Amino acid sequence: MIKRIFTLFIFCFLSTCFALWANRLDDIRAKLFNPQSKSVLVVSHRGDWRNACENSLEAIENAVQMGVDIVEVDLARTKDGHLILMHDQTLDRTTTGKGKVEDHTLAEIKDLRLRNGCHIKTIYKVPTLEEALLLAKGKVMLNLDKSFDYFDQVYELLEKTGTTNLVIMKSNAPAEDVKRDYGKYLDKVVFMPKVNLDDKDAIQKLNDYLRVLKPVAIEFKFAYDTNPLPYEVKKIMAGKSHIWYNTLWDTHAGGHDDDCSLLNKDKGYGYLIDNLGATILQTDRPAYLIDYLKYKAKVMNCNRDWTYLKSENEYQAPSVPNFTIEESFLKGKQSPQTNEDGIIVTPYFAAVIDGATAKSTFTHNGKKTGRLAMELALEAIREFPKDIDATEALRRITEKIYQFYVEHNLLDELKTEPGKRFTANGVIYSYARNEVWQVGDCQCIIGSLYSSNEKEIDAIMANARAAFNEVALLNGATMEGLEAHDLGRDFIYPFLQKQALLQNCPIEGQRFAFPVFDGFPIQMEQVNVFPVGNADEIILSSDGYPHLYSTLHESECYLADILEKDPLCMRLYKSTKGVKKGNRSFDDRAYLKIKLKK
Repeated sequence: MIKRIFTLFIFCFLSTCFALWANRLDDIRAKLFNPQSKSVLVVSHRGDWRNACENSLEAIENAVQMGVDIVEVDLARTKDGHLILMHDQTLDRTTTGKGKVEDHTLAEIKDLRLRNGCHIKTIYKVPTLEEALLLAKGKVMLNLDKSFDYFDQVYELLEKTGTTNLVIMKSNAPAEDVKRDYGKYLDKVVFMPKVNLDDKDAIQKLNDYLRVLKPVAIEFKFAYDTNPLPYEVKKIMAGKSHIWYNTLWDTHAGGHDDDCSLLNKDKGYGYLIDNLGATILQTDRPAYLIDYLKYKAKVMNCNRDWTYLKSENEYQAPSVPNFTIEESFLKGKQSPQTNEDGIIVTPYFAAVIDGATAKSTFTHNGKKTGRLAMELALEAIREFPKDIDATEALRRITEKIYQFYVEHNLLDELKTEPGKRFTANGVIYSYARNEVWQVGDCQCIIGSLYSSNEKEIDAIMANARAAFNEVALLNGATMEGLEAHDLGRDFIYPFLQKQALLQNCPIEGQRFAFPVFDGFPIQMEQVNVFPVGNADEIILSSDGYPHLYSTLHESECYLADILEKDPLCMRLYKSTKGVKKGNRSFDDRAYLKIKLKK
């Protein structure tokens, strides 16, 4: 009797497991076949090869257990015509064998052992495609690379194993050729085209695929993020098909790869998702990407009392005829009186100006140099003629600050001591010119374009500060002590004072040069001038937001999470300063969202 009960229990348990796996596969396919789905599908490159041999059954199983949606594997064919999982044409790198795959029978290859990423022999064997299909059945989708030439043979195995619903085939073959040669399969298995956005005919290929094949996803690649096509792709693909990017190497996604994500997840994975519209990412670090997506979902869904966005807002946006202010928020890290961020909206301009933290003790009417620079910039913008161009606009702001120096007998001193100059960054929208002018590290989103314009020298200093504080902690300092007295900030401060030599630096080719409003001539080649084009929404902000999102709530949620978990801004988000004791944030912040009237 007990044996029968135990057998029934095992049967019920296994039945439940199989049902759960089936439901998961159905869920993955539902997201893949819904072009409106914003859920990001995670693809594990060659399985979980960091913890198992690449293209092994164990690598597939590991990926399944960690929650991967799609596992990418590579196919090769043996001398006697069997399909196996193998990336290289030879056996040398990944197995104990030598020579070409096509020169060995399946039996010979099955006698070999797989090597791991360190080229160490393991107990595991090379799997056949059929074994991989049976393992993945009902659990996960398989993306079959290097399989297009074996399409017919692959399909026979899919039919045999009942796995036509879990395979993705891919190729960069012309759309008409795919339809002609493999059209009979296209309503039974998923076919995904590949487009290299660095090719001259990339957009034509993309449009051909969408017109002829109507794929559920297209895999894209581009070597450098100076390529404008990824933004065009986002518009073309919207509501039609999913965008797939690979984060394996820097030349696959314009530098926004796994390595970039290890330093800053939002500049790696986040950039591809938020800015380029990716909803499928293939990675060599699946666990890391999954953790990021969970973290981001939690942060973006934060439940807060949002009343402070009204009660603590230091700026009230006016109504203007040519565009609508959808969201605006201004808040000083300490108080409204010391806030060095400013917002201005006129009938023809909207701008966020961020006064730089003072590097001297100079004050005028109780105001430090950053506050003075910000107010002078706003005053100049208020006086702009409606059709002024970027060069003349920035010249007028510069002149406004310069005249203040002259009137207060400061010019000679500030010529020789640039660290004492009144300094501000800014981002300005011109309605008449339909442009955004970005000076320094204020941020902007223009349609699908995001530019944080972070200064390279600031990133270096932020890392130096973080390293110094980490060493201080090892030597007995405490987080509470560092909040009261930031030793890392003390360490980098002398250089921050000297760093002013780099602002508006006229030396051509100076790697670390950057533009600012400081009363001295701006080098226009260092300024970003972005055409707005057909974009109907613009967001301008200071760098008081570690990452800028398309809504104020999201931007505030992300900031709140940083302030809660990393108030010193030295781990989750590295900055040249953290939250001082008694302050509300690490920096002042300003956010302005504009809806354009077309």
